[in-house]
Amino acid sequence: MAPTNGIMHGKEEFMKRIANNLGRKSPMSTPPAKPIRGVPDHYRAVELTAEERLDAFIANWTALSGKVLLVDEADAPHTIGQYLLQVCQDHDITRTVRWNHDGLNALELDETLRGGGIESLIWREGGEADVKPRDLPTGPDGNWARRSGLLQAAEQSRLGIVWPDSVIANTGTLALFSEGGKGRSVSLLTEVLFAVFRADQIVTRMGDTFQLFRALHPDAAAMPSSLNLITGPSRSADIENDLTIGIHGPGSVYAIIIQ
Repeated sequence: MAPTNGIMHGKEEFMKRIANNLGRKSPMSTPPAKPIRGVPDHYRAVELTAEERLDAFIANWTALSGKVLLVDEADAPHTIGQYLLQVCQDHDITRTVRWNHDGLNALELDETLRGGGIESLIWREGGEADVKPRDLPTGPDGNWARRSGLLQAAEQSRLGIVWPDSVIANTGTLALFSEGGKGRSVSLLTEVLFAVFRADQIVTRMGDTFQLFRALHPDAAAMPSSLNLITGPSRSADIENDLTIGIHGPGSVYAIIIQ
């Protein structure tokens, strides 16, 4: 039969073949019943202790090639600062960009980085004034020149530092609520992601994070611009099934957990 534009042919046979493969004689005439909405009770009933949540996150995060450092709270500023310097050295980083977050501010990482000869850009209005201007890849008249000074400086930072709003144990996921001084460019544009958070921020499942998001932002009109879920390094295999790391985001990820 010659094809006719706008008319589908063979639909019935196609649907019958699917039904047969599912063990049915013919396609269903009515939608199947859905007695459960949301999370099944047996899944909702699973509760992990704080230690189990920590162990589960570490297992899932490292299974995806993520790195983990456990830090005592009393030693956090020094230990995290020195580890950050080592990571920068390993990746030949000369500029970092970080969220303007109280937890990160308290660690005084900017002073540590600058003491090691590394520029530290803070995601805040006018933050680009804290770093030296660099030549734009597309020149003074190219596309980059039309972007804000802060975004230009962030795009030339190869390591991003964030403090996740929530951390999910059973998937090894960081949840970032992007708003104000917590720009998503910090975690999406950089080659290396350096995430710092407290162990008590780790929840059991994805639904716990969504509940927190709704509790913090009950008004839809005032919600953050995005909720980013990061599970290990960026990876893609959509071209000839060839797995490539770091195409759509950081290719190296570090989780620093304060206990």
